[in-house]
Amino acid sequence: MNREKMKDKLQSKVVKKLNYFDYAATAPMRDEALEVYSEFAKMNFGNTQSLHDVGTRAAQVVAACQQFWGRQLGGDSSGVFFTGNASEANQLAIRGFVKGKSGKILACPLEHASVLTVLGELQTEGFEIEWMKLAPSGEVDLEAVARQIDSSYLLMICQWVNSETGIIQPVEQLVKLAATYKIPFHCDAVQGFGKCSLEKWTSEVASFVVSGHKFGGPKGCGVVWMNPAYHWQSVYSGTTHQQGFRAGTLDVAAIAATTRAAELALLEQKALYQRVKELHDVIHKSLPDEIEVVGSRTKKSPFILGVLGFGVDGQHTMLEGNRRGFAFSTGSACKVGHGEAMSTLTSLKYSQDEAKQFVRFSFGRQTTQEQVNQLTQWLQQRRTP
Repeated sequence: MNREKMKDKLQSKVVKKLNYFDYAATAPMRDEALEVYSEFAKMNFGNTQSLHDVGTRAAQVVAACQQFWGRQLGGDSSGVFFTGNASEANQLAIRGFVKGKSGKILACPLEHASVLTVLGELQTEGFEIEWMKLAPSGEVDLEAVARQIDSSYLLMICQWVNSETGIIQPVEQLVKLAATYKIPFHCDAVQGFGKCSLEKWTSEVASFVVSGHKFGGPKGCGVVWMNPAYHWQSVYSGTTHQQGFRAGTLDVAAIAATTRAAELALLEQKALYQRVKELHDVIHKSLPDEIEVVGSRTKKSPFILGVLGFGVDGQHTMLEGNRRGFAFSTGSACKVGHGEAMSTLTSLKYSQDEAKQFVRFSFGRQTTQEQVNQLTQWLQQRRTP
């Protein structure tokens, strides 16, 4: 099949007309990021470990990208590392802090699957995993954590923005609690970076994880800042790349494209936040009375709208929406069919029957008022049986 026929087949009329509301799963690459990727893949293809000029140029590109990320996060650029994705970054960071140790880890129960998975593994290896208590609103209960925490904990873990509900956690206050006892604090910031305003606490965490494809960069590039003030160990002995943080040749083009997408996302963040909030609120206010917005009782990101109450399994609602020209999800794409949304909702005290009805709409830079109007019309027509 020649290139044009393949392109026509992949870009069917159905796909072109689909109204996309799954930006929390992934976002289209920005044109600017695609241009950078193409240019750097051709001109800076060298291995950063090579000592000749081609390798040196590639290493210089990566160093410039590290400096950008260091400036944005308020930290030392020597702590910036690149991975194959944010899930890998979460796991390497968490394991790096506790390698060679034993003891307790305190975590938010609403974490992404990549964090919950590594915590489950660590538990089988003898670590004690304790969970932060949640307030009825879905936020971490700060008073309960303050009573629970002491210097015996090896690590604290809490996401910035929940990927199912958009609930924003009080990370700044949690970081201060952790600092009181000199406990490293790990933050999965995937759903917040480029969407919510960066705050000073980013320079005070022990580790901070970002995913390029959530804000218009390429898939296959995670970014993690490991605060040099905290000690960590290489997870895999003998690793030489990136100071031992992660093995493997760096994808220079993906790193450069991710950094360009991040630069633009941060420049546009305030305006995009306000526009998306307006679109989010239009849908929220138009929902039928029987539909509940999960997380609506606390501070949440307008980029995510998780709802319950359609009266049928969320998979059914999603498939019906797909037939009507709407792309949305039943939860995190990283664990579809494996119950991450179920885990989040049961942690928020919903029953399993209620949790099975969950669907998530998420918004991005290319979401339009017309798309929102069409979705609103469909939701108003769709009533529970």
